Amino acid sequence: MATENPYQSTAFSPASTNGNLMPSNGSLWRAYLLAPAVAPVVFVALLFLVGIVSVRIGVEINEASFVVLPVLALTIGVVGCYLVAGFIGMPIAFYLRRANALNGCSIHGAALCWAILFSAICSAYMTSGNWSELPLALCYVGAGVVPPVLLSGTAFWLLVRRFPV
Repeated sequence: MATENPYQSTAFSPASTNGNLMPSNGSLWRAYLLAPAVAPVVFVALLFLVGIVSVRIGVEINEASFVVLPVLALTIGVVGCYLVAGFIGMPIAFYLRRANALNGCSIHGAALCWAILFSAICSAYMTSGNWSELPLALCYVGAGVVPPVLLSGTAFWLLVRRFPV
């Protein structure tokens, strides 16, 4: 007797339609090796693109900034991204995997929460008690922190999906 269920299609497995993954530890570490470097590299690429466009349209630019900013982004930015991803992101990813809740929404939700928390702490420190300036500082710091963190979270999620085993 066959143990197949006649009411269940064999064309696809339920795991292929489920948004949750159960990747191996190796796939999480492979994604960690590449994902944190995405935001600084994209920043440098955008900076060079802005420089090329500004030269083409004749806008005056500060040439020193196009040397210093990429060097800072590729040294301090990459190291900082790997440290933050290693101490905050990877424990969250391992917890979500163990709880069988590792999916795009949970990765992006965790990244967004930590980016907003970090932006709020930095903004409160920058305004040093002047609470009337806090919303504007939060907007400025959040605009600089949230998109790169979400970009790295997206890169992590795509890499985990690409190499699930």
